[in-house]
Amino acid sequence: MKKLFFGLTLFIIIIIGAIYGVLFTSPGNSYVASIIETKVNEGQKDVNMKVNDFKLTMSDILFKATLDENSVINIEGKLNIFAKSVDLKYDINVKDLSKLQNITKQKLNGSFSTKGSIVGDQEKASISGDSLVASSKTAYKVQLVNFKPINIFFNMKQAKLQELLYMVNQPIYAKGLLDVNVNVNNAEIPTLDGVIHTSITNGVLNAKAINKELKEDKLPIIFEAKTTTNLIPNNANTKVDFDSSIAKLNIKDANINLNTMVINSDYSLFVKNLSKLEALINQKLNGSFSTKGDVLIEDKNITLKGSSDIFSSETIYDLKVEDSKPKSANILISNAKIESILNLVNQPKYATGILDIVAKVDNANIEDLAGTITTKISNGLVNNPIVNKQFNQKLKENLNFTADITTNLEDTRAISLVNVDTSMANLDMKKAVFNVKDTSFISDYSLLASDLSKLFDVTQQKMRGSLKVDGNIKQEKENLSVDGITSLFGGDIKFNLLNDDFKANIKDVEVKQLTHMLYYPEIFQSKSNIDLDYNLASKVGKVYGDLLNGQFIENEFSNIINTFAKFDITKEIYEKVELKSDINDNIINSVVDMKSKNTSIVVPSSTINTQNNTVVALIQSKIKDYSFDTTVKGNLSNPKISVDTKAFLKSAAGQKIKEKYKEKLEKKIQEKLGDKINLDKLFNKNETKPKIQKTVKTAKVQRVATDQEIAKAFKEMFGQN
Repeated sequence: MKKLFFGLTLFIIIIIGAIYGVLFTSPGNSYVASIIETKVNEGQKDVNMKVNDFKLTMSDILFKATLDENSVINIEGKLNIFAKSVDLKYDINVKDLSKLQNITKQKLNGSFSTKGSIVGDQEKASISGDSLVASSKTAYKVQLVNFKPINIFFNMKQAKLQELLYMVNQPIYAKGLLDVNVNVNNAEIPTLDGVIHTSITNGVLNAKAINKELKEDKLPIIFEAKTTTNLIPNNANTKVDFDSSIAKLNIKDANINLNTMVINSDYSLFVKNLSKLEALINQKLNGSFSTKGDVLIEDKNITLKGSSDIFSSETIYDLKVEDSKPKSANILISNAKIESILNLVNQPKYATGILDIVAKVDNANIEDLAGTITTKISNGLVNNPIVNKQFNQKLKENLNFTADITTNLEDTRAISLVNVDTSMANLDMKKAVFNVKDTSFISDYSLLASDLSKLFDVTQQKMRGSLKVDGNIKQEKENLSVDGITSLFGGDIKFNLLNDDFKANIKDVEVKQLTHMLYYPEIFQSKSNIDLDYNLASKVGKVYGDLLNGQFIENEFSNIINTFAKFDITKEIYEKVELKSDINDNIINSVVDMKSKNTSIVVPSSTINTQNNTVVALIQSKIKDYSFDTTVKGNLSNPKISVDTKAFLKSAAGQKIKEKYKEKLEKKIQEKLGDKINLDKLFNKNETKPKIQKTVKTAKVQRVATDQEIAKAFKEMFGQN
């Protein structure tokens, strides 16, 4: 037994001696130093720690090392192994923190230095010192009990935000000066007691770092912030005052449960100048708004309830996020002003009116939407002067509008029933489908203009009657397609718009009724078969087609023909009238070719100016043996019609009429004009100025008769009064 006791004692002494030899002797210190170097330098590219001096005894410690030529770590002081007490001083100065990434396990930048002391034992110790971090003046003191921090004092003054962000390898989102003061009397969560103050002054946001798409710096966004956090058992209560050139945020009481990490907070946000957001989002906004409410954050779940005056409205909302994804939304927007919405998105005041929205979204996940949204616009009124200026319109009459939209959310679609009523026309959509996933839009529509005269301000075309168009709208990616059909005057008008290309077909529409609707002279009746190709962007297009089984209606043109040729052109049937037109912006140039059994009428040139509502056209007519030209010129609604009678009278038929009715015609026109007329000069269109014949005793004026006078004379002569 004694041998065993002495053997164990000797073994323990040998072990202690070996440990002492390894740890507390010069050879042992050298060995430990080499182990430290190996462990630190293992896997390092930029760090090459060199332990310059290492001494460890039962009562002293000295450690001096370099990380590179400019970075040093010095620790020295007293220690008592058996009492587990220390009295050490340290001085650490690292010029390039990025070289310590393998040790810190996080990319750091910049420099760091601190020096201080560690005094105490296992039961109670104190760490105190000062540091140079981000160009600040920082002091700290930590009281440890059983190696656990109990009392903490930390004071940082004038730290540069940009240097702190750079140190933790973050973009330089902002510049400014940060002050932090921490005074914790008890750091144990169940008995927590302390206060933390932070403040940021001279803050300036770095817009380009936040939004890399910005091409230039605009007006800087400046800010200041103060927070006060009171630490109480198991909780931290924070008050926040944040003020910037854009907005002001106040939080009176944000409570953080340190056991569950649940955050429950109030908030009050006043956005005082949205225009300064342009420096961040590169989009001009205007105006201001405020909102306040409460927020509950539980892990990745957020509940937000509040109210707002956005768009000059009375708005309340209840929003929920689950697992960091939108879950539900209940929003009630009352009495929002359309002019405020336009102003916010930096648009002119195109209209005024009231907007009300009720949104009940049970599932806000765009992959599985569910809910309803009702939208109502009332008292809408278009601002004519602004619209006229911005869109080159000529609105004069008040244009009022209302709208009712009911939207059901299903899967990835928003399906709407739309009704828009205006003082010009009404628009209905029974099923308008917007897919939020691929941003496509498909809808039917029905457009009813019950009184076409009310469209004059928009079309600048005088019209009468009513019109209803039914069709479909389809928007996918970059392609927009609109088609439609309307039944009009015994026929159909079908059209299709694909982006800027517009095509239409007018089939079996009665021309007489169409011209009547447009307030054009009713000179022809027929069925139409016409195609239109037009590009909205270039404003260039073509019209081509036929007028079928047409007849002239009695008018000034037919009366003149009847007068000269004693031929009733209204009884002729034109089985096929060929029409070709070229459109270039406001100008329409047309060619018409029409033939009947006894006539041939060609329009080699016709120009209509839709902007000025004018027409200039030449009509070349051949009626049996008679040939003559007619000019149509002036306002489309009431043009002047002139016949080139000179060419007519030079023809063989004209000469016969001239000789046969010369005396009668001179007498009729003599009664009209009161002067002796030379019939040979009567039809000379080039002689438009009066001619004065002088004799010794008298001077008489001779002038050329007008077409109307000639026509009237012919009518009277042939008994057509």
